[in-house]
Order: sequence, then structure tokens, then C-alpha cells
Amino acid sequence: DLNLYGVQALGAGLGTLIYERGITPQIVVAHDFRHYSLSIKQALIVGLMSAGVEVLDIGLALSPMAYFAQFELDCPCVAMITASHNSDGWTGVKMGIEPPLTFGPTEMSRLKEIVLSGASISRAGGGYRYIDGLREIYIRDLVKDTKLTHKIKTVVACGNGTAGAFAPDALARIGAEVIPMDCDLDNTFPAYNPNPEDMKMLNAMEARVKEENAALAIGFDGDGDRC
Repeated sequence: DLNLYGVQALGAGLGTLIYERGITPQIVVAHDFRHYSLSIKQALIVGLMSAGVEVLDIGLALSPMAYFAQFELDCPCVAMITASHNSDGWTGVKMGIEPPLTFGPTEMSRLKEIVLSGASISRAGGGYRYIDGLREIYIRDLVKDTKLTHKIKTVVACGNGTAGAFAPDALARIGAEVIPMDCDLDNTFPAYNPNPEDMKMLNAMEARVKEENAALAIGFDGDGDRC
């Protein structure tokens, strides 16, 4: 039932909360590969900017990469547009204003109160910057202290979700023999919903391990924070 105007109102409410808490009004935003996630993110950005927040857009990302960006860019706030492991048609926003924490009940309750009561405050000073190249910085940091002593044969299952743009590359860099499985990004998710707790995905991973005589399979959800 969520629409773009509602997401814009959410962004304005989040920006208002940031000011209310005395946090520097600067936020990292990112989105997963679902076909509607970019438009959701853009609506959120409009709301954030209207509330006087500077937006640092890192583009397509995993949720862990968005949290990483808070530290890499010295930015206190984050908003990641993703439905995580949920099926197509769902969406959500993972939010935080104090690294490395995401919102708990107190912050969510106050945000709900601001948005539903129309208490968002418009402010000058909002802005937008696209941050290019963070994917490479993230993966390089992720693998810098890890090297396999044996070239482990590994099925990497991504369910055609966002992790397909990250996980095979990262695992290859540490020395794994990567066998990609549904790693081409496809927001129709033709094989199965990217959820490594779902039996359809687990059964497909099991079959591929046996077929390839691999050591293991590693499966990722839609935003790469569940493995």
C-alpha cells in the first residue's frame, strides 16, 4: 500500500528526526536491485532534501556496504532501500543515525509520530551528491586481510539479486574457485526468491554442489546481509 508520496513524507520525517536529535544533517542512501527500489530511493531523497539534509547517494549497494559507507564517508546517518530476503513486491528502509546502530523501537516510534502527524519541518540546506567508486573501496577493504591457503571450490548463489554484483568478485579475490549460480542481476528473479532460508533456494544449492563436486555453497539474500 506504500506509494511514492508516502516515501517522500517518510524522508521528510526522517530529516526532521535527524535535526531533532542534534545529528549532523548528512545521510548515506543506497538501494537494492528490485525494479522499484530506485524510484523509492529517489522519493526518499526528495523528502530528506526538503528537510534540509545533505544526501550522499552511493547507488546500488548491499546493506553492509551502506553501513560501511557511514564510516568511510564519515557520515552519521544511513537509509538503505531494500526488501532484504522478502519476496518481490515488498520494500523497506533500513535506517540509522548513530553508527553502527540501526533504529530501535524508540527511534521508530518517534519517526512514526512525526510522519503520521504531519510534523515534518521544511528547512533550507538540503543537497545531493552522488558518490562514485564506493563498490571497489568496499570490496577491497572486505578482502584485504583474507587469503585462502587452498583454492576452495565454492558455489556462489545469489538468486539474481544484488549480491551477484559483489559476492563472486569478493570470493574470487580471496582465492576461492567461484562457481556462479544465478549471479546475473535480474529483478524478475526467474529462479527463486533470493532468500537462503527458503527451501527452494537451499535445494537448488544442494543440487549444484553435487553436480559440480564443490566443497560448499554460499547463498545470499536480496541485499547481501543474510548468508
